[in-house]
Amino acid sequence: MACVRERVCSKISTDMRHLVNNTHLVSPSESLILLRGEMDNMYKEKKLEEIVVINLSGHYLINLGYLTNCWALRICILSRNYITDIDALSYCPHLIKLDVHANHITDLPDEFFWSNMICLQILYLHDNIIGDLNSIKPLYYCPSLIVLTLFDTPVSLVPKYRHNLVNNIWTLKVLDNFVIADEEVIEDCLHSDQFKALSPHFLIHLPEPPQISTWQSELKHIEDLFSLVNNILTHRSPVLIIQRWVRGHMTRKKLRAFLNPRKHQRSQVAGELCEQGIHVLDDGNMWVEGSTEDDQCNAVGLQVDINKLQLELLEDRCEAKEITSGIFPCISHWRKSNTPHLKPKKSSIFQPRTFREPMFDPQSDDVRLL
Repeated sequence: MACVRERVCSKISTDMRHLVNNTHLVSPSESLILLRGEMDNMYKEKKLEEIVVINLSGHYLINLGYLTNCWALRICILSRNYITDIDALSYCPHLIKLDVHANHITDLPDEFFWSNMICLQILYLHDNIIGDLNSIKPLYYCPSLIVLTLFDTPVSLVPKYRHNLVNNIWTLKVLDNFVIADEEVIEDCLHSDQFKALSPHFLIHLPEPPQISTWQSELKHIEDLFSLVNNILTHRSPVLIIQRWVRGHMTRKKLRAFLNPRKHQRSQVAGELCEQGIHVLDDGNMWVEGSTEDDQCNAVGLQVDINKLQLELLEDRCEAKEITSGIFPCISHWRKSNTPHLKPKKSSIFQPRTFREPMFDPQSDDVRLL
């Protein structure tokens, strides 16, 4: 008796399902897509192959119908329907956002389908009948996925479900209602409560989609969502905080070098003098290599402002090994106007120059330069 009752109930359920399918559930026709679809420019004539936005939420759809002809589709909203298979969307490889939540989907397309969705960044799959962890593994091949929802599905109750998705989809920033924390992707990473995974700081309420979907409104909706996610990561991700401080330090260091070049000029001038045998000490003194008869270094107490020191003057008036000989005039008495090689506003102390070796004439007391 019980078996007969079960068969009768099963037959009635099947008949009712067929009756509902034949009377209520529909397939999206070309006229329906043109009516509910939008172009990227409202002044263009609507064409099926040029539709970029379609919103068929709550239209009792049982399949995708003529959506396979929408080659340029970017935003596809098919929520709250009776769709069980989305494989036909492989003909729409330019999708940016796909919303199929609250449907009857049990299995997802294969790896080839998701690997071709190179522009897909937002995918809503929550409130479906996806129950096997292996059925969501093809999502690992989606190259640009940022936001993914799978809550209110049987698979979301599987142990380590979130861990598997977070560590296999490297581009993912949001899973279900929480932004992904550093603690979830860095092994043995322990943080305080404000950086802890799944804390209220990482909770995100997905913005409600606009009731009238246009190209501009959907782009604004996506921009607001990404701005909210990035704002949370900016303040709650230790890795990003450290990187931001390092970049700021390097930028300030470069700006100081650009705005205050005097310190760097001083070190470069000292380096050039050192190559010629003249060494500048920290206290401002200078010493020259081999300036005495025993070829030892003789320190000379000269207080010289290196920022005003001109290598041309040094080359014209003296040589490296003659600084202690008394031949050259006092540096404080030099006059720029009397120096023939010093050209105002054109000379540069940073140009590489070579000191000329002195040539002594045994017949004369004069010193000539090669």
